[in-house]
Amino acid sequence: MTASREPALLTTALCACLALAACSAPANDEGASPDEEPTTEYVSRSWVEREASVRTLDRMFTEGDPDEVIANMGTTRDRLFYSRLVKENDDGYYVELDKDEWNTQGSTSLNQVDGALGDAMYHNEVTWCGETVSGEEFVDAYMDEHWETLDTPEAYEASVVDYVDCGDGQP
Repeated sequence: MTASREPALLTTALCACLALAACSAPANDEGASPDEEPTTEYVSRSWVEREASVRTLDRMFTEGDPDEVIANMGTTRDRLFYSRLVKENDDGYYVELDKDEWNTQGSTSLNQVDGALGDAMYHNEVTWCGETVSGEEFVDAYMDEHWETLDTPEAYEASVVDYVDCGDGQP
């Protein structure tokens, strides 16, 4: 290589590296120091819809006749029992809100739980927030209004709790 070509080659290589660096995503939020955590978390649509369905089912048991809610669930209700999302004790049926207590390993996956929750929402009604609607309509209305408006699971949880309590879903 001749001496006159080396600076041009180095300049070309340097420009290519700078261009690639400019196109890559930053390692953290702009302005954040390397030791700080990013300010947003990834929250999946299925997680938010599951949270809305679980909280709505819990309220259905509180507001209505739990035996009737269970009977209306159809054949997929067994998945909710097997996954331990719905439990029974001396006082009747209840929804286990602690997800760490759920059994979603083995033959009952979260996808199957989501399907069973969807059936439960479809076949049962929300009667406590004005006009009676199906649980499915109630959850869909929440998702239409609030999906992609919040940044963390905690913010969505607070929003869902407010919405299920007949609020506007603003945490």
